[in-house]
Amino acid sequence: MHYRIKLLFLFVLPFFLLGFKIDETPLERLLKHLAKITSSYPQEKVHLHLDKPYYAIGEDIWLKAYLVTAEKNEPSFLSNVLYVDLIDNQNLLMKKITLSVENGTASGNISLIDSLTSGTYRIRAYTNYMRNYADYFYFEKFIKIGNILDPVPTAKLKEKKQDLSIKFFPEGGNLVAGIRNKVGVKAITSDGLGANLSGYVLNRNKEKVAEFTTENMGMGVFALMPSTKEHYTAYVLMADGNLKAFNFPEVAESGYGLAINTVDENINLNISCSQDLVDGKEMFVVAQSNGVMYASFSTKIDNAVFTANIPKKNFPTGIVQFTLFNAESKPILERLIFVNNNDALKIEVKNNTSASTIKKKVDLSLFVTDANNNPIDGNFSVSVTDADKVQVNEDEEITIMSNLLLTADLKGFIEKPNYYFNPANQNRDKQLDNLLLTQGWRRFNWNDISNQKEPEMNFRPEKSLEIAGKITSWGNKPLSNAKVIMFSNSSSYRFNLDTLSDAKGNFVFDKLAIPDTATFIIHSKSSKNNPRINISVNDRAPIINHQYIGNSINMLPYLQSTKEMFFELNKFNKLDKGILLKPVIITGKRALKPLLNVPNSANRSGAADYIISGDKLKYETNIYSVFTRVPGVMVVNNMVKQAAVRRSSLSITSQPPMLLIIDGVQINQRDFPGILQAMNPQDIAGIEVLTSMFNLSVYGSDGAWGIVYITTKMGGGPSTNVQTNLVKISNRGFTATKEFYSPDYDDPKTNQEMLDLRSTIYWKPNLNTDGNGKATFNFFNASTPGTYRITVEGMDTYGNIGRKVYTYQVKQNL
Repeated sequence: MHYRIKLLFLFVLPFFLLGFKIDETPLERLLKHLAKITSSYPQEKVHLHLDKPYYAIGEDIWLKAYLVTAEKNEPSFLSNVLYVDLIDNQNLLMKKITLSVENGTASGNISLIDSLTSGTYRIRAYTNYMRNYADYFYFEKFIKIGNILDPVPTAKLKEKKQDLSIKFFPEGGNLVAGIRNKVGVKAITSDGLGANLSGYVLNRNKEKVAEFTTENMGMGVFALMPSTKEHYTAYVLMADGNLKAFNFPEVAESGYGLAINTVDENINLNISCSQDLVDGKEMFVVAQSNGVMYASFSTKIDNAVFTANIPKKNFPTGIVQFTLFNAESKPILERLIFVNNNDALKIEVKNNTSASTIKKKVDLSLFVTDANNNPIDGNFSVSVTDADKVQVNEDEEITIMSNLLLTADLKGFIEKPNYYFNPANQNRDKQLDNLLLTQGWRRFNWNDISNQKEPEMNFRPEKSLEIAGKITSWGNKPLSNAKVIMFSNSSSYRFNLDTLSDAKGNFVFDKLAIPDTATFIIHSKSSKNNPRINISVNDRAPIINHQYIGNSINMLPYLQSTKEMFFELNKFNKLDKGILLKPVIITGKRALKPLLNVPNSANRSGAADYIISGDKLKYETNIYSVFTRVPGVMVVNNMVKQAAVRRSSLSITSQPPMLLIIDGVQINQRDFPGILQAMNPQDIAGIEVLTSMFNLSVYGSDGAWGIVYITTKMGGGPSTNVQTNLVKISNRGFTATKEFYSPDYDDPKTNQEMLDLRSTIYWKPNLNTDGNGKATFNFFNASTPGTYRITVEGMDTYGNIGRKVYTYQVKQNL
């Protein structure tokens, strides 16, 4: 066999030699652009460790975030802000938190308020920088949330008839006549889950040429040698006894084949082609993982079969994508494999308590080493749950291993993702290879690399909390060098910032340290050249419809135990009274008369001395002319004041202006004298003016000089023109997080009579091991004996990750 091969590992051949420029080969040009994309446009992944897989309304979701770069799973220092959203099954954002990221980690909690309804929700997490890529790069996990007040279902749901879909995936992508090929098969029911079944393949003469079985989650593999000018059909015996036919891939008369097998410590690669393609042209193979090239070679097709062996140790643990390119650098075949170097962190948990009993302290130690038994100083999160109350299917968990090494890099739904990392499953390596025969890579597109295309980046990494947006004028044209002001005038938090928009109309307020409860106004002044200005503020990422796929969860036992816990807390006056509400039966709708003069107004009392409705504002060009027609009000130095205030000896010039309340935000006109001038009357839904002592008395000193309520259309009123040069924003600061409550039963002040019926016994989001790889933690067991489950996840600074599940028994007091 005659062939030429050039193996490159972790480097690209130099382009200059002895001062002479050497023309780049197609392979070198390809790898050079791949390296540029990987270094210039790094990607991020995020994983959330939750304290348990499902919850009841009234509880908290405790979470720890691990933010890493996709290249090596090392802690990411690109972004310092993480967004976490709770989305219901109607794709509505129900809760949102914003967390500060330090050294690639963040922690927080989501309170499940009683206004939520029971159902399936999803938690997603992402950074602003991750929005440059598709939303399926975000972390996403579906969770079930129940309500202890929901009636217990009595009738069983009828099982729906499930349709069956079967697809076949030739290894590499093509089924070529005369080339023996592995064929992956995947059978899925209409609920999105795999179906285990058996079938066979017949040729056009009804002769059986292959048999197949989907032995695990609807996936399997079989071998087939396609014949020239042959047509195949697959048949499956259905549950009702009928035989059903399914389409089979067409056979190409000419083409290439790509087969990869792991043999001992080597990866064996086999390239085959039809005889008509043995033409001496050069082909290229590139093996990369997360945008980093780990092996490549070129060869001339002088024979119909070419083989190569590559040491497995040359690749990192994770998915490796092998791609075959033709002489024009166009990808023609692809194969994904999983390399497991067994280099996950080794985590040992030891119970140092001689006998674990209820309500007694348990002392535990953590010892972490790398694959070579070297101690590791890393950061870990620890969850302890009552395993009898919180039943967990380890295979269905989304873990730090399954997420960062597998599902974050694959297209589509992965059933039971942690099956492939659970040591209890002996065939997990074989089944993982079957999975990768039927799933696609999604980190980047080779065609874009071949065409020297670079990604379009619209969102920058947030090094600090930012509020950004865009200023446009008529026709949605970007407005450059426009002054933008952001301010808050609330009594709890005051500040005033300004900036200028860039050439594309973009503006940003960064390095913010604002609380989540603060509310702000952003506005920009119009001018003669630009009488209409529109401000748009970047919001959270849009919500894309993602349907839940998975097995149903019976939450009745969990809800019953949670109900007992709530009633025990209520007995000792330890429960939020909003959780336990008596059910209300609604028999009809009541017609309510609105109390507001202007819809969505912050003036909830409905009291006003003068009202200017939105229809009277639509033809106004200057808001000051509106106030000149309001009795008892006048405009002085661009500020609205009461024309006569008999209770004061001040002149009208020195008299304080009236208090502005715009969409609920109080604004002192002296601090912002140009705020009214910047407002467009067409963007206002209505104005309410309060001048009489009767209407002002309830406001105290804040309203002593009169009040003007302004409700903008963007503030909630109906709008036919959404353009405005004033925007109100809220809930954009870092979310204040709670500390997990862990009782101390050695403290005599702690109530010993109350039963401790918690399902999450302990949560520690940040447990750091020292230079010897050791850490300790302790907590008190609850009142219920049984099996307690400890789950530890974490990583070190070099991208090594690990997970450990440890259980221990808790007994009644001796």
